[in-house]
Amino acid sequence: MFETMKNKKISLLLILILSLFRLSYSEEDLFKVAKIRASSKTTEKSISSALKFYNDGLYSKAIETASNLIYNETLDDLNYELVNFILVHSLYKSRQEEKMLEYVKNVNFDRISQYGKYRIYQVAMLLFLERKYKEGQDYILEKLGISNDGFKPLAQENESDEIQEIILKKTGNKKEKVKKLVYSKDIKFFGENTKLINYKGVDFILNKDIFKLDPAVPIIGELSIYIAEKDQTMFELAKTLDLGYYELKNANPLLDPFDIRKNQIIVVPLKRILPVKDFKYGTIYINIYEKRLYYPIKINDESYVITYPIGIGTDDAQSPIGEFKISQKRKDPAWYPPESIRKEQPDLPPVFPPGPDNPLGTRAMRLGNTSFLMHGTNKEYGIGMKVSHGCIRMYNEDVEKLFEVVDIGTPIVSRENPYKIFVNSGKAVEAFDDDAIKELEKSNIVSKRFLEFYKTDLFGKSFAIKVW
Repeated sequence: MFETMKNKKISLLLILILSLFRLSYSEEDLFKVAKIRASSKTTEKSISSALKFYNDGLYSKAIETASNLIYNETLDDLNYELVNFILVHSLYKSRQEEKMLEYVKNVNFDRISQYGKYRIYQVAMLLFLERKYKEGQDYILEKLGISNDGFKPLAQENESDEIQEIILKKTGNKKEKVKKLVYSKDIKFFGENTKLINYKGVDFILNKDIFKLDPAVPIIGELSIYIAEKDQTMFELAKTLDLGYYELKNANPLLDPFDIRKNQIIVVPLKRILPVKDFKYGTIYINIYEKRLYYPIKINDESYVITYPIGIGTDDAQSPIGEFKISQKRKDPAWYPPESIRKEQPDLPPVFPPGPDNPLGTRAMRLGNTSFLMHGTNKEYGIGMKVSHGCIRMYNEDVEKLFEVVDIGTPIVSRENPYKIFVNSGKAVEAFDDDAIKELEKSNIVSKRFLEFYKTDLFGKSFAIKVW
C-alpha cells in the first residue's frame, strides 16, 4: 500500500512538471526550437561539405555550396564568416577575378570579424594582383582608404607619422616615402597609433617591439595589416616588420614568399599569448618552437613586454632548453670558430674581428656557463628559422636594444612549447605550424570543428585566435 501511494505521488509530480513546462513553452514554441536545432545541424553539415569540396580541390562545388549558404537566414555570424572564408579562397584558387570583385562588393562586413576582414581583402587582392585586374585592385585600396597611387596624406601630421618613418626605416619626405593611411575602427595598419616608450634610456616602439600587458590576461598586441610598398621577398618584408621569416609566412599561408607584389596586403601577426602564465618581471622567456623571446618589465608601475624574433639551432645542433642567467656581455665581439664548426668549414680563419662579416653581429650575451650565446648576425635572413649551431640569433638592431636594458645575472628561461593557450571566459590559442596543430589536436583542448578549419590554409597561424 505504501508503494502504491508513493507511485501516485510521483505520477502527480510528473504531471505537475509537464503542466508547468507546457505553460512556459507552447507546442508551437517547442516545434520552432526543434526546427531551429534541426536546421542548425543541417547548416553545419552543409558547411562541412563545402569545406571538404575545398580541401579536395573541387572549387566549383565549394563555390556553389558556399554561395547557397550565404543567403541562409539562420546562419549566425560565426558560420557566416566561415562560409565566406571557404568562398573567397575557392574563388581565388579557381582564378575567377570578376566573380571575386562581385563577391567582395556584396559581403556584409558588419558580420565579419577584424581578422575575417583582413583575410578576405588579402585573398581578393592576391587574385587581383596575380591576374593584373586593376579594377579589383583599385576597389580594395579604396575600401582600405588608400588612393590609387598608394599614397593618401592624413589630415594632419602627428608623432605617429614620425614613428612610421622609424618603423619602416625610411628617410626623406614622408609624402614620398611613407604610405599614408586613413584611420579605421576595424582596420588597423602596422605603425598606426603608436609612440615611443623609453626604458633605461632606450627607445622602444609601442606595438612593434614593446607591448602593454595586463598581468591577468597574458595576451599582448593586436593584428594589423601592412600594404607592400614595392615588389619584394618575404625575407625582406620580415626584416622591415621586425618579424621572423616563418611566423610571417605561416600568418600569410597563400602568399608566395619569393613574390610579394606592390600593394599586397600582409597580415602582421603581433597578437601573442605569453609563453608562461606565472611570469616574473625581469626574466627573459624564450620559446624555442615559436622562435621568439619575451621580456616582461615594469615602467612606472605599468606592465610591458619587450619581444623579438629569434633564429635557433638546427635539428642536429639544437638550442638549449632550461634555466640560465646572462653571464657575459660583449659589445662588438670577435668570433673564434669552435672546433666543431672548423671541422665542417676548414677554410674558416681562426678569428673574425668585429665588423660586417662577423657572424656574431654587433652584440653577444652568454647563457650561463654554456657555449651558447644570444647574439646579432651578419645573415639577417636566418631570423625566425632553424639555422644556427645552437645559439640564439637576433637582428642587430634588436640585440643592441636588449643588450642595453639587461644586466649580467638576468634570468633566462628557455622552453619548447608547440602551441600556447589561454582560458578565461573563452579560449584563445596560438599554434605555429602543422606539427604544432597535430600536438594541439592530441590535447583535446579545442573542439574538432575548430580544428577542422584551423588546420587548413583558410586560417593563418602564429598569432592568438579565438577558439569556437
